[in-house]
Amino acid sequence: MKTYKTRYLFLLLILGACSSKSVSPGMTLLTGLNGYHDEMERLEGQEARWPERQKVGNTIRTTFLMTMGGSKEFNRLVELDVKRREYLIALKANSLRPDRAAEVKQELVGIDADIEALATIVKGQLAARSISQSEPQPQQVIEGVATVGLLTMAIDNFSPNIARDVAVPNINVGGYTVIDQKNITLVKTPQGQTFRCTTVLVEEEGAGLNCAPVLVK
Repeated sequence: MKTYKTRYLFLLLILGACSSKSVSPGMTLLTGLNGYHDEMERLEGQEARWPERQKVGNTIRTTFLMTMGGSKEFNRLVELDVKRREYLIALKANSLRPDRAAEVKQELVGIDADIEALATIVKGQLAARSISQSEPQPQQVIEGVATVGLLTMAIDNFSPNIARDVAVPNINVGGYTVIDQKNITLVKTPQGQTFRCTTVLVEEEGAGLNCAPVLVK
């Protein structure tokens, strides 16, 4: 335990020393979440690669800890997501006895319900931790709204019931509309103004978000 705490403090010092104004914890976490989902999809076609899937789960839990301070609900969410994927892979491969397969299918119902409940809690935690407690500048408001919206949609991707055929994912955040167009993110204000946001990746530091108003000609 002492060794773990020492390493954790050391990593915090590194992050603090290397961080730049263009990097934000929320966007750094978002990059990790998107990488988690992509990597899990890449690995799920091969039943024998379960150790790699476990490592991917451990990595995103560490990323959450380093960017948002940790969350037992998020840790449990990832644990269940990994378990659910392993069950689905085993069912698809027909590697379970019929009686065990029936048990797994029943257990999946409970896992899906738990994931939905945990995702709701985690989204609330992320919203609270991503919004500045001080008086934010207008630019910070837009960047904060975009970050919360993108993180919310990333957590929604854990849900087995989410509609994945939406052409352009979007979400409402406090009256603002956040539209995820993959390469860029649009934020529409309640007053009708639109901002265009791009993700900035800073090598060995993390990710940030730059937003600028879309000029109407």
